[in-house]
Amino acid sequence: MKPLNKNATGGAPDWLNRAPKRGVRTPVGQLKMGMFVAELDRPWMGTPFLTQGVLIDHPDIISTLAEYCQYVFVTEAPGLSKHRRETLVKPIPSLAQRASRPVAFSARPSALGGQTEGRKPIKKKASIQKKQGPHYQTQLPAEEEHPAARKAYAQAKQALENIVIAAQYGSKLDIESAESVVRVCRESVVRNPNALLWMSRTKHDSAYIVKHGLSVAILAMVFGRNLNFTEPELDVLGLCGLLHDIGKVKIPANVQNKRGSLSSDELRLIKQHTIDGYKMLRDNKAQIAKLIDVTLNHHERPDGKGYPRNLKGHEISDYAKIIAVVEAFDAMTSDRSYAEAKGPGDAHKEVYENLGKQFDEEYALQFMQAIGPYPPGTVLELRNGMVGIVLTAHPKFRHLPTVILSTDADKQAIDDKITDLSLTDSGKLDKGFLIKRTLPDGSFGVSLENYKLGSSDSSLA
Repeated sequence: MKPLNKNATGGAPDWLNRAPKRGVRTPVGQLKMGMFVAELDRPWMGTPFLTQGVLIDHPDIISTLAEYCQYVFVTEAPGLSKHRRETLVKPIPSLAQRASRPVAFSARPSALGGQTEGRKPIKKKASIQKKQGPHYQTQLPAEEEHPAARKAYAQAKQALENIVIAAQYGSKLDIESAESVVRVCRESVVRNPNALLWMSRTKHDSAYIVKHGLSVAILAMVFGRNLNFTEPELDVLGLCGLLHDIGKVKIPANVQNKRGSLSSDELRLIKQHTIDGYKMLRDNKAQIAKLIDVTLNHHERPDGKGYPRNLKGHEISDYAKIIAVVEAFDAMTSDRSYAEAKGPGDAHKEVYENLGKQFDEEYALQFMQAIGPYPPGTVLELRNGMVGIVLTAHPKFRHLPTVILSTDADKQAIDDKITDLSLTDSGKLDKGFLIKRTLPDGSFGVSLENYKLGSSDSSLA
């Protein structure tokens, strides 16, 4: 992987340390929901915040700022709509109260440029309350869930590979098989989402469409769990993630993998995959309306500049909005033939910069909060020089996950040790155990492929 731009702060991307415009100096005790913190009374490096600038959309952010700062500089959040600012100053509703709107289309694309036949998408209000959903509890430790998650991932991988081959040859797609493996994955996500998140970051030799589909399905179900979606809703969301890009089998490999700019004809071929996927599922008589909707609309944008139909925010279904941000995040954090993977922090930054334009504001912010800055499977280096892999995210201290430490401060291999970095908050671990930076998988000999947690040959079994 191409190294990040270096500077005097020790390995951080340049954008983390650019001097922002100063706002109103505000004591931390006077911070309120909806404020945007543009600058701290200290450098951003050395704090839990990955981006320079933070929107206060949860009380925990104020608490964290209070741990590190006496005062901050507050400005208006860039790109944040008036509706979003007004929403944030109100009491925070349960995540279960997010909308699960009906599918916002019943038209089919015509043969001409993706225009629609039939009635137009139904316009919905920006915020519709959803009924209270289940509140999921972790049922067992992540390392104990790993064997089941590993098996579920392998089954889903095989099922998706078979579907991709069938799509390439114009054969019938085995949607029932996809539904079956998604249910198995959902069961694992419900028990403990950290295990399958780890699996989603593992490398294998499958085509990108398979790796991407698996990761998007997992990320979407983990996000849906965080939103308190019911299990049937999680199943549909996972299926949407698994098959959202099935239309890409019709794109020539030399176009999909091209380095550099695409010609207008090549770009048209890329954009055609949403309509091709829609037609495949329609021709296979897929009965799940949300799946067909997401396949067609996951590249639509709130600002109306998406494709294939230039829908605007209120015309796009919730499921399509969710898959849009999830699939973009996975693409950004994955190695592709034409682009190297970004770290989670850089991906968060790009999502944040496109709030309300490419991504729905509310879902994008909630997704970043749900996944956190250090998802399971992330390789990282601590301030003390030790290197490890994130095992689980901490529900309160998102910047202090539980990790498996694999090297000492001199980068020499040690017996794996599970360490809860949140103990730095209480002083039980010193500040050397704070995270310094994320690393590419395989750095200093630390790689996901070397771990099979819960198996008989694992040192952590």
